[in-house]
Amino acid sequence: MKKKLIPYEQTGYFSQITLHYLARQQQLHPFYQHNFTLEGFEQAAKSVQKKTYQREELVSVLTKQYQGFNTPPQVSANIRALKQPDTFAIVTGHQPCLFTGPLYFIYKIVSAINLSELLNAACPHYRFVPVYWMGSEDHDFEEINHIHIFGKTLTWQQPRRTATGRLHTQTIAPVIDEFKTLAGNTENSQYLLHLFTHAYLHHNTLAEATRYVVNELFGKLGLVVVNQDDAALKQLFAPIAHAELFETRSYELVQQTNRQLSDFGYTNQAYARPINLFYLTDDFRERVVRSANGNQFEVLNTGLHFTGAQIETELQQHPERFSPNVILRPVYQQLVLPAVAYIGGGGELAYWLQLQSVFDLYGVNYPVLVLRNSVMWIDSPVWNKMKQLGLQPDALFTDTDALVNAFVAENSRHRLNFEPQKQQIQQVFDQILQQAIAVDPTLQASVLAETTKLTNSFEALEAKILRAEKRKFDTSVQQIRNIFGRLFPNGTLQERHDTFSAFYLQHGSQFIETLVQNLNPMEKQFTVLFPES
Repeated sequence: MKKKLIPYEQTGYFSQITLHYLARQQQLHPFYQHNFTLEGFEQAAKSVQKKTYQREELVSVLTKQYQGFNTPPQVSANIRALKQPDTFAIVTGHQPCLFTGPLYFIYKIVSAINLSELLNAACPHYRFVPVYWMGSEDHDFEEINHIHIFGKTLTWQQPRRTATGRLHTQTIAPVIDEFKTLAGNTENSQYLLHLFTHAYLHHNTLAEATRYVVNELFGKLGLVVVNQDDAALKQLFAPIAHAELFETRSYELVQQTNRQLSDFGYTNQAYARPINLFYLTDDFRERVVRSANGNQFEVLNTGLHFTGAQIETELQQHPERFSPNVILRPVYQQLVLPAVAYIGGGGELAYWLQLQSVFDLYGVNYPVLVLRNSVMWIDSPVWNKMKQLGLQPDALFTDTDALVNAFVAENSRHRLNFEPQKQQIQQVFDQILQQAIAVDPTLQASVLAETTKLTNSFEALEAKILRAEKRKFDTSVQQIRNIFGRLFPNGTLQERHDTFSAFYLQHGSQFIETLVQNLNPMEKQFTVLFPES
């Protein structure tokens, strides 16, 4: 596959705050600690070395989490390396999704793997380990319970509503049957069917199944998977959870930062609560709040109440029951991992930029924020049609109607650009206007009104001529629209709609290999991959 890089700002799919962060605009400097540069990673590594991390405990937890899994030697070596003070994590995170969910889940992981390799080459005195932090405590089931493939939506029906990582996966069997019908009978489909069957039907929970899938796909590249829903890791987080229960400082700090970002015209991505914790069990994940009288704590929608002393005891005895929300999850993650980088999408980077003051509050290192690679993959049938139409990858981020008009104008045997005639007419009316004003200044409004009427009529005539010419190009115009429909399903980026399986079925392991060969988050541009010929 060939690669074409397109500046993010030309795509129209990235927020101002993301683009301004990548451009290192001055107004955002107070909201992060290290620049997204090689020097920034070096500085972040030095900051991590100045802090105390429970590396032995982390390695012990990871060793236990991998028990029962086929752990590739590359993963085992990276886990052991995390004990060393000169080893650092390059982290990406995402909730566990059915069959890996949308494509960008894969792109996040490849971005982490490739950035680790790049930094290992650039900074040989350090070691960098790619880590997937599994957001297994997220409870937005509707976000992770389906995939889109070959024009169909496969949906996992599951009555329980708690942390998605704790959900039992036996009920995925009907979805695997649906997938089997769509996937056909090829070597690639047999691999995926075996992968998903073993993952979801031979493991108890979605977290375990996701570890299996990710480990099978990326273990040989050294990717370490961390399940955040772990009692030992939560024990490390307990002091922060305690402060969160009895103080409101993180809430106040985020509110202040949000106001500052709003003053610069940015939209806040996340909002803090007075208590940024959920109470988590196998049956539910609900917010912890202060009771109306302020003297007790309650768990919403459950009837559970605690006095201050009772909730302290609960936290001490069961830290795993206290789950951080979007404000504290990054803090928890960075507390546990000696990480110099977090790789996320534009929305994630936006809310991380709201949080530096919370990191400072709890004495936790703030990493380099890295925008994950965004990718458009153009398969051969689409690329061949694009070549026939003379379309280049750059053109894909043009408005469809504008591109159609430009195509018709370029390929028509008739002159469809009437701009010179419009300019001539405008010049004539300018002369008439000057003469009319010289005779009677009150005629100015009448002349301008007639000018506007004629201009509108001319533009309507121009549009009618263009429509007539378009009809001669009906087939080509429909092909252009079909190309956009394939590459921008439902009007959104391919990576946010399509799923990994559709591409693996066509390309097998070469799909991941091609991504590993081509993705580089340090390029800070949108990646379009298309066939060599």
